[in-house]
Amino acid sequence: MVVRFWGVRGSIPSPPKSSELQEKILRILEFSQGADLSTSEKRKKFLDSIEEQYTTFLGGNTPCVELQSGSTRLIFDMGSGLRDLGREIMHTMGGRDIELHMFVGHTHWDHIQGFPFFIPAYSPKTTINFYHRHPDLKGRLEGQQQFQYFPVSLDIMLSKRIYNELTEGQILKINDLTVRNIELNHPGKAFGYRVEKDGKSFVYASDSEYSNLPSERIKKYIEFYQGTDVLIFDAPYSFSEEIEKINWGHSSAIIGTDLAVEAKVKKLVLFHHAPENDDEEVYRLLNTALTYKSRNYPDSDLSIVLAREGSDINI
Repeated sequence: MVVRFWGVRGSIPSPPKSSELQEKILRILEFSQGADLSTSEKRKKFLDSIEEQYTTFLGGNTPCVELQSGSTRLIFDMGSGLRDLGREIMHTMGGRDIELHMFVGHTHWDHIQGFPFFIPAYSPKTTINFYHRHPDLKGRLEGQQQFQYFPVSLDIMLSKRIYNELTEGQILKINDLTVRNIELNHPGKAFGYRVEKDGKSFVYASDSEYSNLPSERIKKYIEFYQGTDVLIFDAPYSFSEEIEKINWGHSSAIIGTDLAVEAKVKKLVLFHHAPENDDEEVYRLLNTALTYKSRNYPDSDLSIVLAREGSDINI
C-alpha cells in the first residue's frame, strides 16, 4: 500500500506567503556559506543535504489523502487537494475506465470543497463509490453545488456515483483490502477509517478531540488504532491551545503521542495543520512532540512525522 498526501491543512486553504519563501531562501543562503556550488550537480547535492523544512512547503490544500494498492485507489476526504489528485488521475488513466473509492470523514466545507473541481467526476467513464456514515451525503454535495454557490450542479456531472452508507462496526471488503470505520469526536459527527492488507494497516483519523472524553471511549480509540503501521492524526493545536479550545473537535501532537504509544502505533503522522500556522510553527509543534516522546517514552519506537503535500508513505 502506498499513501500519498494531496491536502494536509485544515479549515481553509492557506497558500504560503512570499515572506515565508524569502525566509526559507535566507536560511539556505546561510547554510551555503563555504559550500562548493560551482556546478549544477554540486548545487543539487547541497540542496539535498538540507532538511526538507527549508527546501519545501508543507502545502496549503485542505484534507485529501490517497491510498493505492495495486490498481485499487482509495481516497479519504475531498478537500481542495482533490483537485490536483483529479488532474493526476486523468493524466495517468487517459481515456480508460476509472473506478474510485471515496471515503468521507465528514462534510464540513474544508473536507468536501474540492469535489466540484474534481475532473474525473465529469467523465462518463468514471465510477465513484462513496462510503460514508452521514445519511444524506448526496444532499450535502448537492447543496454546495447549488447555483447560488457554484455554476455547475451535481446532476450535470457525468460520472456514475454510488452512495454506500456504512454502519458502526461494519467490515467492508474492497478487492484485497479490508476497511473498518469508527465515529470520531467532532461537532456534526466525523468518522475515521482503518485499512488492512496482509498484516499491514493504515488509519485515517482526521478531526477528532480526545481530551474531553471518558476513559472508556479513549480505550475504544486505542483499540481501533492498535498496532497500525501509519496513523494519520488530527493535530492542529499546541497542548495549551487544545485546553483553550475545548469542544472544538480537534487535538494536539502531545495527545496524539500519548495515544499512539499506548496503541503501539509505528508511525504517527500529524495532520490538519492550522491555517494560521506557517511551516515554522508546525515544525515547532513537531519538535515539541518529539521532545515530549523522548522524555516520557524513551523506550518507544514510535516515529512522529508531519503530513506534507506530495509526500508518500510505503506500507
